[in-house]
Amino acid sequence: MPYAILRFQKAQAGGIAGRDRHNERKKEEYKSNPNIDRSKSEQNYHLIEPADKYKQCCTERIQAVGARTRSNSVIMVEALITTSPEIMEKLNSEQQRQFFERAAAFLYERIGKENVISAVVHMDEKTPHMHFCFIPITKDGRLSAKEVLGNKAAFSKWQDDFYDRMHGFYPELERGLPAAITGRKHIPPYLFRSAENVSKSYDAISKAISDINIFNAGKKREEAIRAIGRYLPDCYKLIEQSKSIDGYVSELEQKIQEQERSIENANAYASAQRSRVRELNDQIWEYEQDLKKLQAQRDKAQKIVDAIPADVRAEIDKSMKKKGAKRYDYER
Repeated sequence: MPYAILRFQKAQAGGIAGRDRHNERKKEEYKSNPNIDRSKSEQNYHLIEPADKYKQCCTERIQAVGARTRSNSVIMVEALITTSPEIMEKLNSEQQRQFFERAAAFLYERIGKENVISAVVHMDEKTPHMHFCFIPITKDGRLSAKEVLGNKAAFSKWQDDFYDRMHGFYPELERGLPAAITGRKHIPPYLFRSAENVSKSYDAISKAISDINIFNAGKKREEAIRAIGRYLPDCYKLIEQSKSIDGYVSELEQKIQEQERSIENANAYASAQRSRVRELNDQIWEYEQDLKKLQAQRDKAQKIVDAIPADVRAEIDKSMKKKGAKRYDYER
């Protein structure tokens, strides 16, 4: 299912330089991210080009509005904007740019174009995407990512509004359930990169282990140990870091079971409601039959009233009034 994707990541002062180097492709090599094809980096482009280094841009803007900062202040927010690959593959380069311009326009309205540091589209990875970096300045000139982005409910509203905007241009897009509702977790990209590095080194590691068993002593064994020593930290790191996601699948399976029970309960409830609807329809039919009889009898009574001469009816009404009987107006 194709989705419009908008994700936010907050950054304190110490985390900005790394984002600057990555987004603006200031590094010579990207060994930690093999998905980057440097031969295509010249195809990357800016919707907004940074006037200086990210951190300097943040400092100047914060000073310009007179906002206060603390040592742990979030001074920059990075939004990742993209869509499912099947959508991007259908768009030519001009249409892809238009997609990102429309997404950027949505953010300009929310956070103010004057607070944007950089909006750069990466075309040198598997799926085109935009890194949209801005300073979270409130309308009254305060630095507050909490207020600009809001809580979990507000995040969900961001997603709803972004979907509504982009769906107007791309009707095939669908709105996924918010993470606040599904409780889903995103596996950090660095784990995939770490796993890929270990996988690429697997044959070399296996050979080094085999060499230890063959060469019980001497230079060959020492070389094998040194080789293992180069790869072992990555293995340890991957094993340790991946422990945090071991429970993801079991959690999802549990959620599926809960949803299935909810569906069963909902089906049972729906069945009961359908039965109730049938009962009500039967009652309506009975009421309609009774109403038809009543209407026929009322029409007969009206005919009788209409057939009585006016002067006679007036005399009867006068007599009824003297007796204290309630007078009905029989006129149509």
